[in-house]
Amino acid sequence: EVVALYRKQIAAIVEHGGIPILFPTSRLHGKTPAEKAAVYAAASHGCPQVLAFELGKMFAPNGEIFEEETIRRLIDIPEIMGMKHSSLDQLTELRRLELRDAQRPDFRIYTGNDLGIDMIEYGSDYLLGLATFAPEKFAERDRLWAEGDQAYYALSGALQHLGNVAFRDPVPAYKHSAAVFLHLMGRMPTSLTHPKNAKRPEWEAEILRDCARRVRMSANPQTSGAVYL
Repeated sequence: EVVALYRKQIAAIVEHGGIPILFPTSRLHGKTPAEKAAVYAAASHGCPQVLAFELGKMFAPNGEIFEEETIRRLIDIPEIMGMKHSSLDQLTELRRLELRDAQRPDFRIYTGNDLGIDMIEYGSDYLLGLATFAPEKFAERDRLWAEGDQAYYALSGALQHLGNVAFRDPVPAYKHSAAVFLHLMGRMPTSLTHPKNAKRPEWEAEILRDCARRVRMSANPQTSGAVYL
């Protein structure tokens, strides 16, 4: 049943030109690495490309950080081209990179560590929820890193400060922080989120306004102020 449900949604995503991401399901909690990998292999069989997802329980109760044996088995599934890793733990993610480099170097490890956005310096690939707060500034950060420009460090530090504020406990309330930030930037007409989503305090806008100032002040002089007014 789990495989059939996965494949039904995968088919719809592929039909629309998307890349399916297999989110963890509580139905696989407690299963052996072989059993979990068998479900992922069957669900992704024949698809052009699929991504797996490790998600810590601090994000959602259905989340799971896999055993290393499960990771090894998932890396061996040809349709799975990479996985997002969201443990918020740098040492665990570094271990994932070691497994990737030794077993399948072209396999992608997309970092979901919003508390350690420098994981790109260690070989992680790029897929952060935090990037949706300020896409242009993350693009600028990446360009500075690629060019070896020392301005990278100041901008990366300012973006990390934003991540530390937005992804503090309770972690799921980062969605409200994102809405508040985007509303401050004039990109959303409201800071309201889904009624069931965890909420931040009333003073959230004040600390996020300070985060925006830090990002603007740390940006490349040629582009700073373009977004943060």
